[in-house]
Amino acid sequence: MRNPLLLLRSAVALLLIAATACAGAPSPPGAVAPFDAVQARNHQAAWAKHLGTTVEAKNSLGMAMILLPPGEFQMGSSPEQVAFALEWLKRIRSAPAENRRLSDEEALQHRVVLTQPFRIGRTEVTVGQFRQFVEATRYVTETERFGGGNSSKAVELDSKKKSANWREPGYKVTDEFPLSQITWNDMIAFTNWLSERERQTVCYRRNEQGGWIRLSGANGYRLPTEAEWEYACRAGTTTHYSFGDDVRELDHFAWYNRTAETREQKGARAVASKRPNPFGLYDMHGNVWERCQDFYRPQAYAQSALEDPEGPATGMNRIARGGGWHYLDLHARSAYRNNYSPIFRTGNAGFRVVCGISSR
Repeated sequence: MRNPLLLLRSAVALLLIAATACAGAPSPPGAVAPFDAVQARNHQAAWAKHLGTTVEAKNSLGMAMILLPPGEFQMGSSPEQVAFALEWLKRIRSAPAENRRLSDEEALQHRVVLTQPFRIGRTEVTVGQFRQFVEATRYVTETERFGGGNSSKAVELDSKKKSANWREPGYKVTDEFPLSQITWNDMIAFTNWLSERERQTVCYRRNEQGGWIRLSGANGYRLPTEAEWEYACRAGTTTHYSFGDDVRELDHFAWYNRTAETREQKGARAVASKRPNPFGLYDMHGNVWERCQDFYRPQAYAQSALEDPEGPATGMNRIARGGGWHYLDLHARSAYRNNYSPIFRTGNAGFRVVCGISSR
C-alpha cells in the first residue's frame, strides 16, 4: 500500500509546480507519468506556449536544447522489474557487483517531482561542439595533462594510452560523434564556458579542495541531476526502455555492443542516427555513458528528496547513465546506474547538458 504521507507530499509538490513556474497566467499541468508520446509532445508544446518560447532552441554552438515540462515519475525499478533483470543477468558472465547493483541500487523505486521546466540537449555533446570550446579558450583537457585516456590515474605512464584523447578516442570520429575521453572536471569547465558564452550565470565554482560546487539558483549550463536524466530518458514511460520492454527493439534506438561492435567499425557513432524517445531526445540509450551531476552512493534512493533531488551532498565518484557502445542491452535500461571517478576518462563515456529556461 502506498504511503499516504508521501502521496500527500506528492500532491502538494505538484501544486507548487503550478504556483512557482510562472507568475500571471495559470500554468499548464505537470507531466505526471505514465504518459504516451503524443501526451509528451503536448506537454512540451503547452509549456513552451506558457513560457513564451519554443520547444527547441539552438544556442550559439548550434546545440539544440529541448524544453521539458515539470513533472512527476517513478524513479528506479519496481520489484518485478528487478526480478526480471536479475534473471536477465544470469545469461551474462558478470561480477557479483552486478547483482548487487540491480537488487540494491535500482530496487528502491520512489516518486520524484521536478518542480521546474528545463532544457536538455537533444543529443550528447559532440566532438565539434567541444572543439569550439578548445579553439576559443586553448583549453587542455585533464586527459591530456594526465598522460592519456582509458584511465583513472592522475599520472598515466602507459605509452599505449597516451594517444587516446577527445580528438582520437580509440576509433575514428567526425565532429558529429559524441565527445568522449574527457574527465568529469573537463565537462564542468565546458559548461561554465558555455554559460558565459551564452551570457547566463555559471553553475559551478571551485571549492577549497579543488573540487566543484554547484551554485544555488544559477540558471546556466550544467550536467543533469540523476533524477533529471532519468525523467528525460523515460519520457513518461514506466518500462525498461523509453520504447517499451521488448529488448529486440533496442537496435532501432541504441548503439550498444550488438550494434556498435561490428566488423566494419567498433566504437560510438554519430549522434541522432537512431530513433529518438518520446521527448525527442536521441541516444538516451547507448552510444556513450552520460555523466551526471550527482555523487554516487549505492543507497542514495533511500534518502532521496521528493522534490528536485540532487543526490548525496558528498562523495567520491559521480553517476553515469544510459549505457555505452561497448556495453550490453541490460546496461542501456532507463533505470541502470553506473559511476566513475571525476578523473576517469574513456571512449565509452560522454555527457549532455541541461540549462534553465529563457523566455523570448
